Amino acid sequence: MINGRKVGFYANGTLLEMPMEKTAEILKNIGYDAIELNTTWAEKCGSDAEMARQLKVIGEAGLTLSEFVIQLDYVALDKEVRRQAIEQTKDYIRRCADLGIGTVNLFSGPRPWIPNRISVGDQVTQGQAWNMVFEAFDELVPLAEEKKVSLAVESVWAMLCCDFYTTSYLVNHYNSPYLGVNYDPSHDQLYGNTDMEFMIRQFGAEKIKHMHMKDAAGSQVRGRVLFPPLGTGLVDWDSFVRGINAIDYQGVMSVEYEADQHLARNLKGDWVKAAQESYQALQNILG
Repeated sequence: MINGRKVGFYANGTLLEMPMEKTAEILKNIGYDAIELNTTWAEKCGSDAEMARQLKVIGEAGLTLSEFVIQLDYVALDKEVRRQAIEQTKDYIRRCADLGIGTVNLFSGPRPWIPNRISVGDQVTQGQAWNMVFEAFDELVPLAEEKKVSLAVESVWAMLCCDFYTTSYLVNHYNSPYLGVNYDPSHDQLYGNTDMEFMIRQFGAEKIKHMHMKDAAGSQVRGRVLFPPLGTGLVDWDSFVRGINAIDYQGVMSVEYEADQHLARNLKGDWVKAAQESYQALQNILG
């Protein structure tokens, strides 16, 4: 913990290539309280039994799994593609419930980095795109309520839910205790929404199911999106801290590391060094 705050790291790259025993030991020794994992990890495990074994390893190392990241796309022209994404998400929600995983991270879509993605406003209207998202969440929210698994929607640049305002629209549409947000200030920064304290206060502790610690510079325009190392971008972290203090946020704040150029050029692809640098940045922000 840092100043009473639980912090985690979203494991990727070499941290997913080594045995979980080693990954968990490394993150715990750095000082982290939690690890965040995704569908790549689940596929690598190959079975729910192996996932359960690794979750036990994580617990024995003194860590918790803060969130399971699904992040499929519910905005697509092909009905079968949309149906597949919905069914895959539902399957993961059921499996997470059985494994004791309490929070899953979801997108709205369309993912801007996917080739030949649908263009909202060109191929479909905004209304049609929202109807696709509602079609998905009309099924996902009741299942989450039944299984008692929280859905944490993440705002992402160029998606339908791209910032505080658009994501609030989705969350408020259902007003479910099991539908909230994974609050990531970097994407609001890209859209010029810089009052982090205001946005955190508006969501409140009930709706913020999880947080990503990530910095940003540039803008939401493709090719101008930049996520530098934590603490070196434009996010107003003082405002952020005032916000979490105001709502007494008790959840995990997990580093989502996407400083790709720094990782490749300066850290030589070493995700352990990325986790170490990020923890130092967390200490500067939260300490």
